[in-house]
Amino acid sequence: MFKECPYEILNQFELKEYPKEYIICHQEHEYDYFYIIAEGLVNIYRISKEGKKYSQAIYKKGDYFGELEVFSRKPYVCSVETITKAKVWRISRHDFLHWVELDKNFLLYLINTLCDSFYRLSKKAGEDTLYPLKYRICNFLLRSVDEDTKSDNHIEVPFDRERLSEQFVATTRSINRILKQLKEKAIIDIKNKSIIIKDLEGLKEEEDTF
Repeated sequence: MFKECPYEILNQFELKEYPKEYIICHQEHEYDYFYIIAEGLVNIYRISKEGKKYSQAIYKKGDYFGELEVFSRKPYVCSVETITKAKVWRISRHDFLHWVELDKNFLLYLINTLCDSFYRLSKKAGEDTLYPLKYRICNFLLRSVDEDTKSDNHIEVPFDRERLSEQFVATTRSINRILKQLKEKAIIDIKNKSIIIKDLEGLKEEEDTF
């Protein structure tokens, strides 16, 4: 992203530090900045009028947000809240647009990553609408496999019931019921804030039999 960024633009960035569970940007509010995550995790979510929270994505180091609102000059569609302590680079709308004009490499990067983001969001929206909760939970666990550590031939996946509830737009009771079924079949085990996948092939079979 910064490969060919002009020095005059780099000089305009400011680094902000935020504590855990801090709302950087509020839904329906306007902000005049483009943000790039330097460290930590943030949750991108929307809250309904009834107070129901729908998590659209978890962003990590290197991800960015605010591009749609900066270009369109509209309020934020979602809220942005830190999951962990986070450091975020931000640059004003004026300097961001100037960067786009000066740096074709950055413009191409924006186009490619935005297309990838839209693809993932469209896929998630389709899964949330068309597939039952059991499939989505199994699919989530299977997609988490490559990124997590292995110990004693078992795969450990970080687990947070509340966050899964937001991500799947489902009650924790419904999520617990499916996890209990998987545990009774000796496919998974639950340990503190982790899910241990004990039978990967069994989990794949459960995903296929939703």
